Amino acid sequence: MNRNGRWQSWVKLGGFSTAGVLSAVLVINTLSVPVRGSTVTYQAQFSSVEGLNVGNPVTMNGIRIGRVDSIRFAPNTDGTSRADVDIEVNSDFTLTSNVTAAVRYGDMLGARYVALSDPGGAIMDVSTDEPPARLAAGGVIPLAQTSPAVDLTALLNGFKPLFDALAPEQVNTLTRGFVETFSGQAQTLTTLLTQIAAMTSSLTNNAGIFTQLIDNMSTLMRTMNTRQPQLEQMLTGLNRLSAAVTSGDRQFEMLIDQGNAVLATLANTVNNSSAAYGDTITNLNSMLQTWQPNTEEFTKLLTRLPEFGDAINRTSSYGGFVSLYLCNFTLKIRSHEANIFGYTHSEVCQ
Repeated sequence: MNRNGRWQSWVKLGGFSTAGVLSAVLVINTLSVPVRGSTVTYQAQFSSVEGLNVGNPVTMNGIRIGRVDSIRFAPNTDGTSRADVDIEVNSDFTLTSNVTAAVRYGDMLGARYVALSDPGGAIMDVSTDEPPARLAAGGVIPLAQTSPAVDLTALLNGFKPLFDALAPEQVNTLTRGFVETFSGQAQTLTTLLTQIAAMTSSLTNNAGIFTQLIDNMSTLMRTMNTRQPQLEQMLTGLNRLSAAVTSGDRQFEMLIDQGNAVLATLANTVNNSSAAYGDTITNLNSMLQTWQPNTEEFTKLLTRLPEFGDAINRTSSYGGFVSLYLCNFTLKIRSHEANIFGYTHSEVCQ
């Protein structure tokens, strides 16, 4: 029983391993997209091949005739750089020296491919007469005859405000039109423009909002332009504040902690004395209402105070002494009264 069990386990392991290897080979063949039959290698020079990967297809008039074999970095004679792309093309076809190459979008997910085009109709069966100016195996398609990849991501990001105002199906249709147009399918340009006109027509109902927004932005920019020195000072101050906070010095943290304690104490004091503060403010309001009509009399009092002081000074000079005892000093304004020295008198006043 043990031998049979081990034998069955080995059989299961072998079957599982075989299935895994076959699946891996299938995936690799699917991703690599090999070219059937014998191939001829050519080189295409691009200023940019962003998004292009080894294994991407090479097409002519929408028909796949090869694949990208390798991509490498190379310098130009003028100090700039380029990308040299080796492509494999089925040997049943040939290219002329007039062939052009472009990196285009394969789908909306960002897949790229190399599209070949020959103005002279260069690709033909080799069994027929050889076309003139044939591009030999290993020949180079120079920079002057290639078109780099278009960064549609940056282009579509510029239309983000428009996409936010459209329905998802409208966004998909418009994006597909962008991809097809900038991938070289010129016949879709008219369709793209028609789609843009139709989709943006629904936004005309909000023309007043957009106009107001533009006006507000213009006013804001003019204000910022006139306040440029103050804006620079504010940014400089914020920069210094940020530098001080991030410098690692704990003084800022201590200041916040101490300020928090002071505010807590002040809040507690105000809370405990809220009734007294209310009475004080009420009495102060009443006093000011009484004081205001008698401003002239109060001004006269303040004017005569220096004369009163001079008289006391003359009386007490040259050895003369005057003993003044203020037994009571009360300020009374209508029904409001304030005794400065209190109601307890000294022995002299008793």
